[in-house]
Amino acid sequence: MGVLPLLKRRLPGRRWKGSILVVAALALQACTIGGQTESTSEIATEAETLLDSTASMPEIDLQSPAAPDTASLLPVYWLGDANGLLYREFLPAESTGDPIAAAVWAMTSAEPLDDDYYSPWQEASAVNTSISPDNVVTIDISSDAFAAGIDAEVAGRAVQQLVYTATAAAANSGLIASGSPSSVRLLVDGKAGYSAFGHVELSSLLRRDVGAIAPVWIINPQDSSVRSDRTVIVQGSTTTTDAALEWRVRRVDGGGVPAEDVVGGTVPVDAGTGSVGLYEFSVALEPGTFLIEVYEAAGQLPGTDPAAGVVADDKLVSIR
Repeated sequence: MGVLPLLKRRLPGRRWKGSILVVAALALQACTIGGQTESTSEIATEAETLLDSTASMPEIDLQSPAAPDTASLLPVYWLGDANGLLYREFLPAESTGDPIAAAVWAMTSAEPLDDDYYSPWQEASAVNTSISPDNVVTIDISSDAFAAGIDAEVAGRAVQQLVYTATAAAANSGLIASGSPSSVRLLVDGKAGYSAFGHVELSSLLRRDVGAIAPVWIINPQDSSVRSDRTVIVQGSTTTTDAALEWRVRRVDGGGVPAEDVVGGTVPVDAGTGSVGLYEFSVALEPGTFLIEVYEAAGQLPGTDPAAGVVADDKLVSIR
């Protein structure tokens, strides 16, 4: 596939984030990933897997045509530019001998597919992992992964980004049984008690904070996907209490700017696992490039309200 040469609501000074392929030559239990395993191969087009949103929830799969084997994909969490909350993408790996270390290293070294996401981490020179019978995932990460100048709020979200990424990788690969609670022990250069980004003391087990997750996600399609099938199945999740979400599709012009509306509507939210609701709708599109937006029914569209990013997500899709 190709990556679209356009931007969504590009912010001043931001660079375009291209595609990557994370290569992990690893072995399970106390393995190491160094910083020399990134490749320039293009990202897969059809990662169709849904989120884990609460501390006890497993990874949930949405069924859709042409869904790949998610065991060969790395779940990686990013922070949203607009709200600082967590979103997840799937990146392919050539090897998943240690999927936890591979995913954590990708979190520090890769670029998000979606230009609305970012990571406050720096590339780690080494990531070592192990997992205990009681589902405690131990991550030993090099201190060079911690960037300077991070404020306390972002530091807390960054630590949650790592916790979500590590536990998602463990669940997605079957290393943690579906639905089983898990936690993370984070070591830095082999030692406990490090102050992450100068703000978060790493002296105890870390667990998922449900409040760190963004309330509206589009999981399928992933950003900048290119498709030959003109019927696009849009799948996602929400932690809002609304019974329905609004959606719209806008055509994107050659300069990367969303133009006229093509179609829109309302999609019901089905009760999912725990506090997570699921939604799905399909839309038939002509060849071209489009921005698909899903947002809270009571909220505003992205770009119309500073708070809108808290309750919205969008993805670029190109139809051949």
